[in-house]
Amino acid sequence: MNGTSKILKFLISIILCCFFFNTAFALTSEWAVGETSKLRLISPYSQNSSKNIVIGLEYQMQSGWKTYWKSPGDGGFAQNISWENSSNINSIKILWPTPIKFEILGLTSLGYQDNVIFPLEIEIENELQDIILDFNINYLICKEVCIPGDARIFLNIPAGEKKITDNYFHIEQALSILPEKDFSRSYLKNINANVFEGDNLSTIQLKIESEKSFFNPEIFLHTPFGLPVVQSTISYSANNKLIIAEFDFNKKLISKDSFPLEVVLKDANHNFTHLLSLEKANNIPNSKIDTFIFYALISLLAGLILNVMPCVFPILSIKLLSVFTTERTTARISFLIVASGIVTSFLLLGLFFLILQYFNFTIAWGMQFQQPYFLIFITLIIFLFMMNMFGQFEINLPHNLSNLTVIGSSNKLFLKDFFNGFFATLMATPCSAPFVGTAITAAFTQNYMTGMSIFLFMGIGMSSPYLVVALFPKLINFIPKPGKWMIYVKYFLGLLLFATVIWLSNILLSFFNFYFLFLSIFLLLIITYRRKIPLFKNTIALVVLICIFFSSSLQLFHQQSSIGNDKDWVNFFTVDINQLIEQDKIIFLDITADWCATCQFNKINVLNSNTMIKEFKENNIILIRADWTRPNEKINIFLEKYDRFGIPFNAFFSKNFPNGILLSELLSEKELVEAINKINNE
Repeated sequence: MNGTSKILKFLISIILCCFFFNTAFALTSEWAVGETSKLRLISPYSQNSSKNIVIGLEYQMQSGWKTYWKSPGDGGFAQNISWENSSNINSIKILWPTPIKFEILGLTSLGYQDNVIFPLEIEIENELQDIILDFNINYLICKEVCIPGDARIFLNIPAGEKKITDNYFHIEQALSILPEKDFSRSYLKNINANVFEGDNLSTIQLKIESEKSFFNPEIFLHTPFGLPVVQSTISYSANNKLIIAEFDFNKKLISKDSFPLEVVLKDANHNFTHLLSLEKANNIPNSKIDTFIFYALISLLAGLILNVMPCVFPILSIKLLSVFTTERTTARISFLIVASGIVTSFLLLGLFFLILQYFNFTIAWGMQFQQPYFLIFITLIIFLFMMNMFGQFEINLPHNLSNLTVIGSSNKLFLKDFFNGFFATLMATPCSAPFVGTAITAAFTQNYMTGMSIFLFMGIGMSSPYLVVALFPKLINFIPKPGKWMIYVKYFLGLLLFATVIWLSNILLSFFNFYFLFLSIFLLLIITYRRKIPLFKNTIALVVLICIFFSSSLQLFHQQSSIGNDKDWVNFFTVDINQLIEQDKIIFLDITADWCATCQFNKINVLNSNTMIKEFKENNIILIRADWTRPNEKINIFLEKYDRFGIPFNAFFSKNFPNGILLSELLSEKELVEAINKINNE
């Protein structure tokens, strides 16, 4: 035992000796202490023998206090280092880490908070002599108030063979997070910049191309003019690998016809800086117009496709009802009113979302379906329309409204048509049809005017079938003449609404269990009482009641038996995706919700198909699922990282694709297999 102890002591002493002779204690200056901050210099070597050395200027600030970048923005000023009293130095260059954006006293600025190390490149006059650093540093730190600082710092670095100090790691770490300058060491392929002068504004336009997709990039500009921080307008290519960013400034701020521009870009895939020389031009860029036209077309297509999505198609019965119950002479106006209801509801929805965004609330397409009281409201409305289609009761308009006129049509009330369009829009929101994700992302990432325009065009797209009939009224002649067939059509359309009620009531059960079931029974009893028909003799009411009870019971049984017990899928909230990526695992993520009809379509037709089950098993893919039926902050943050404002969200992750291969809203087996092959062949 004593022999073993002696051997251990000997080995430890050898290790300590090796460590002592190959490294040295940290070489640092004394702290220059301010009211809420302190500064010091740190050296990676205890001695220096080269013409160039990188040391660190370390700031430690109290929690919440911030200092500024070289272009501070609306407020503050950047640090200034005076070194004329130093010896054996030719030049000093500050290397600026990528800043963050913050707001102090209502002013938007760029800078750093808490702790930061600025690497300093120093060129030495004579590497055989000692380096004597004598710095005067003027700086500003702010929180709720701003406090100027004036620090005097001394550090002596002796000449001699380099010996690493404890600070070497900290300085190397600070260097590693600096924005990259070399294209060959980044994913970026090209950066072009132009500046255009208009009547009142000057626009700096950047075109940036990358091998990797851009995810919510932040772009910082440094110019000789000290420009304020402005919200850029960013448009993306279809594959998110090309962006066009435009910054609008007051014309007077850019006072020179030519000037240098440093661009710093940072997102999940990039941290890059590039210096360009710009020449002012007088022609206004066309990209804004081109981008607006692109978004308008995408929005029109998105709205048009929503008409045939599974979550919208059942509500077509409400729309078609206005055709079957309207005289042909007024059908044209009826179509216009339905279209106006759709467009108006899209504008109100867009306004509601943008107001929430302005006040920094989390927003998402279909987010209202996460609110149980909204679900109760929309389900009851559709339930009443369904029972009306089955002839259980008639919706009679108030007598005092009978003399209203709409668009010149006397004694006709088209409020029902207007609200048909309104409810059709509400039912469209849980669907992410092709182009809907692109349109919604653009609406929430561009300026407010562009955002509202996108919602307007989506409304026009969804209402376009009705607008076409209104513009070409002869198309109404293709509608068959009224007859007995209308009764059967009403029953068929009522069945579509019944399927919608079942779907919505099952979603409600995840919030209230049997609450909605009892409410449905209560409504059926009221309806049968008003018709003065006993429930056991009212066949339709009895069938509806049995179906609602049966489907609700199945849903409750499914929830109790399967939640958290699906052997093939891992719960998103119990794993760390980044840790799995580091372990060289392949991950497939599915963010879904009970109210997302597109998610259910993907699940039934693609994810649960025999082909994909086999592919997942053969490639040892870890399947992770996140349930967004109810609001969840972790999912919100994850989606915002990828500039997604709705679901479904599906993506593959691996060591070579740590930021994911994002898939389309409507999945196909071919798309998933191609993504798996791409990961395996990388």
